[in-house]
Amino acid sequence: MKFSVFGLGNIGLPLTCIFASIGKVIAADIDKNKVEMINKGVSPLPNEELVPELLKKYVEEKKIETTTDLEYAAKNSDVKIIIVPLVIDKNKKPDFSAIISVSEVIGRNLKKEDLVIVSTTMPIGATRNVVGKILERKSKLKAGKDFYLVYAPEQTMNPHVIKDLTENYEQIIGGVNKKSAEKAKEIYEKINKKGVIVVRNCETAELIKLSGVGLYRYVNIALAAEIAEICEKFDIDYIEVMENTNLVKFYHLHKPTIGIGGHCAPVYPYFVFNQFKDFKLLKNSIKINENLPKKSIDLIKKSVGNLKNKKIAVLGLSYRGNVKEDRFSPTYEIIKILKKEGAKIFIHDPFYTKEELENKTKAKYVQENELEKMDGVIVATDHEEYKRLDFPKNLKFVFDGKSFLDPEKITEKGIKYLAIGRLCF
Repeated sequence: MKFSVFGLGNIGLPLTCIFASIGKVIAADIDKNKVEMINKGVSPLPNEELVPELLKKYVEEKKIETTTDLEYAAKNSDVKIIIVPLVIDKNKKPDFSAIISVSEVIGRNLKKEDLVIVSTTMPIGATRNVVGKILERKSKLKAGKDFYLVYAPEQTMNPHVIKDLTENYEQIIGGVNKKSAEKAKEIYEKINKKGVIVVRNCETAELIKLSGVGLYRYVNIALAAEIAEICEKFDIDYIEVMENTNLVKFYHLHKPTIGIGGHCAPVYPYFVFNQFKDFKLLKNSIKINENLPKKSIDLIKKSVGNLKNKKIAVLGLSYRGNVKEDRFSPTYEIIKILKKEGAKIFIHDPFYTKEELENKTKAKYVQENELEKMDGVIVATDHEEYKRLDFPKNLKFVFDGKSFLDPEKITEKGIKYLAIGRLCF
């Protein structure tokens, strides 16, 4: 069986390695440099578990071939996996351009009995009504009858994509009809040790994916922010409330945060909201979560006063700890607000070079041993390295944007510890 994978990003490349374990894979991407790297057996995702060694192995065994020729990949495969990005535009609307482009290529090269698997997170109905209709129009074939079409969402988080998709979680599959789902199930049973769950249809599978990070997690982050506001009005530590509430297995309060980042949580809620404008809970959650960076700076101002000409180091560009990933990172909004306040901004992140940080943020680079020159520090990312920092005594404040530092180690030096929902220190 010959596979093609369209899109070699954080999920697409691990998927390529997974499918190479059961067949030949033609991996397609428009990024020429990335394609050249992969064809040499070099992973553009060096920190993704298992990918570097598996990629090298399968390239040497000629089980993975990478190309920028999408037509070639579509023409020479029986199973086509779509995992190109679906982002939102400046108006917060889904930008289907990459999905449409790839679907048209596949449609022009679609054969009877081919299977098309969509794994990109999309709005409800998009597999059938966007991808499916393009495939039918371009191929003159009928989905579910002449070729098979399913939605198979990935449930994972870097840097352990391969284990998540093959061992840790069952694979959800929803087809445009039962026959399509059964065809896909036969394949996924060969690669997923945890099992395969076939749901009613592709729309069900789409909502399952969106209900996780797009709704459940997103709404709970907003809930944490609201409970944190209650804590700020009393002598209450939110983390103490959270930890003891979560002792009961039915509850799972989230930590309050300086903001939401990544390619999932800031994007997926809009897939739902654009379809269901009367979703009041989601509407309010969007308002709360998008205000988190401003709320954080307001807390600092309320505690230490005017920030004009204050030297402030922002530690962390990545949106989450111990990875190099800054898409939609709240750090960008934090820096933007600080500039408006007239602060002098410095930036640090151990996963980025000085040049990368300064080019991306337009702030000055600062080393960890130079923090004594600062007036205050905002720890925006929960990198493990930052837990070990010995903050200099002259700092006026440390804002813990992820509530992961030890407040007592900071306050015992006479430094003001600040965090959302933790003004009691």
